[in-house]
Amino acid sequence: MANQKSCLKKRHHRSIIAFEMIRLDRESAEPLHQQLYRQIRDELKSGSFTDGATRLPSSRSLAIDLGISRLTVKLAFSKLNAEGYLRSQDRSGTFVAKPLPETFLNAARPTTSPAIERPLHISDRVKAIPDHRVGKQFDLGISEATAGVSLIPGHPAVDEFPIAVWERFRAQVLAKKGAHLLRYGSNRGDEDLRKAIATYLCDFRGAHCHPDQIIIVAGMQQAMLMSAMTVLNPGEAAWVEDPGYQQARRAFIFAGAAVVPRPIDQEGIVIAKSSKKPLPRIVYTTPSCQFPLGVTMSFRRRTALIDFVRDSDAFVLEDDYNSEFRFNDPPLPCLQGLDSYGRVIYAGTISKILYPSLRLGYIVVPEQLVDSMAKVRSVMDQHSPTIDQAILARFITEGFFLSHIKRMRKIYSERREFFINEFNKLLSDRFILQIPEAGLHLVAWLRREADFAKVARVRAEIGIKPVALSFFCIAAKLKPAFVFGFAAWTPAQIRESLLRLASALR
Repeated sequence: MANQKSCLKKRHHRSIIAFEMIRLDRESAEPLHQQLYRQIRDELKSGSFTDGATRLPSSRSLAIDLGISRLTVKLAFSKLNAEGYLRSQDRSGTFVAKPLPETFLNAARPTTSPAIERPLHISDRVKAIPDHRVGKQFDLGISEATAGVSLIPGHPAVDEFPIAVWERFRAQVLAKKGAHLLRYGSNRGDEDLRKAIATYLCDFRGAHCHPDQIIIVAGMQQAMLMSAMTVLNPGEAAWVEDPGYQQARRAFIFAGAAVVPRPIDQEGIVIAKSSKKPLPRIVYTTPSCQFPLGVTMSFRRRTALIDFVRDSDAFVLEDDYNSEFRFNDPPLPCLQGLDSYGRVIYAGTISKILYPSLRLGYIVVPEQLVDSMAKVRSVMDQHSPTIDQAILARFITEGFFLSHIKRMRKIYSERREFFINEFNKLLSDRFILQIPEAGLHLVAWLRREADFAKVARVRAEIGIKPVALSFFCIAAKLKPAFVFGFAAWTPAQIRESLLRLASALR
């Protein structure tokens, strides 16, 4: 008997943790067994016990000491055992596992001399990017738009997307192609999707292309970066519209190009040669609906631009965003369809038509550049998600893509007309609204330049955040204006937001 008491006393003395320090909060939403598990695990991870103290008390005695049920202790021990912190030994009890899981999860930290503080080295490539966002500003994407009504341009009406149809196609393509869609895909993209896009572009955008010229990309920014890296060497000139899409400028700078801003007139980008500026290797333009001024490039300027890049041994990167959403006249054929020299790289995005997080777009590449462009894509990220590509192929070939475009064109036309009427009714005393032929945004020019600071301050205070036109400028000096979006919001939301803006400006 004396020996048994001595043994029990010895076992109690060798207990690993001072369990009297454990504090269980019965008012907490965290279950008691989870609290106990966490506190024992943290003690084990701290490594503050001696090598000999490897045995835990029994679940019965610990339950009595802590005033909890034995089941609670067993649940905590079971989780620690499953995660590799404890091991059970028949008729002997519960012991600390050796080694602990952290041995395999955390690399050993060699002892070193105190580090010498030095400035962090960031590449010149990153420093050159004209993007001043930091921290959580990146969480909201390129527009920095939070939930709610902001009237920021560039947002489609995602609440109108036919999710049920998309999910039905997802189930069907997975059932049909199964594990095949889980493997690596083609650098150029899903063959069925490339065929569907080629047919759509030839039938409805006046393009002249075949599926082997098409590369599926992760949106317009990747199309820009791939194009720049394929045809430009660092330091060579890239002409961009000014004012223009800020992501194009960022992409070309990141690729090492010397960005040359080019003004916009009533016919589109100005292409007159300058003796002081080097000829471009690539010209970026948005001919269907210039962003942000909304100018549609004239037929005369289109043919002149193609002749110019042919004579300059350069390429045009045609960003055909929002060409589907014209509200007055039929669209002019795309530049690619007018090009007989193989000098136009045509890029389009599906994300703005369907939903932005889809991150699918396409490039129609001149035949002599296809292999080079595919090589660049393979270095970046191999390919876009194969499942989404297969779903999109079905969505297009079965007619839902065209029907969605027609439906959205009607919705956007109604919202556009409503926005124009309400804006002119409430804010015409301060702004002159410019109404382009196409696109999902409008430019409002201030009647009095002195109002700019007040509008800028108010927009931050009330959460209605049209973007200052100057944000899209490089060298252009334009009168103060703001760019409004309307597509993503219902008429009721548009009215309420414009009323708030008008009220705040009074």
